Amino acid sequence: MAALLQWRDLGFTLSVAGWVAASAIACVFPMLVIVAAAQRSALIPFSAKKVESQDWMLVVIIGSYFLPLIVNVKDQLIILTIVIVAGVLLATLDAIPSHPILHFLKYRFYKAEGANGIVYVLITRRRLFAAADIKVVRQLSHHLLLEV
Repeated sequence: MAALLQWRDLGFTLSVAGWVAASAIACVFPMLVIVAAAQRSALIPFSAKKVESQDWMLVVIIGSYFLPLIVNVKDQLIILTIVIVAGVLLATLDAIPSHPILHFLKYRFYKAEGANGIVYVLITRRRLFAAADIKVVRQLSHHLLLEV
């Protein structure tokens, strides 16, 4: 969003083109990760006690996309610093990986408590109405599952 503001204010420059290209890659990257993980991870039977939708997190994520419009930052170095700090923080936390592009592609995010009591983030392409709907998953990390 900040790159588009720079484009509007300064015109098309090499710097703006780089920011637009980086933004496009950032939009495609989550889908590439999901596709690669679905092809390379093992199938695991899974039994859940309960599931809760985590789609409400998208409101926060989408709000952050429009933050540059609200604050109208003129220096993209400030935005880059904020993105790097946020990226480091999210990489070191067990964060819910909601992403508007994945949601647009019909992926949904759920908090699923396994039969063993461990709480996972579950990514699926369908709406879940009951914990019994989940049968087989792919484990992407310690707390991240992808439904088959």
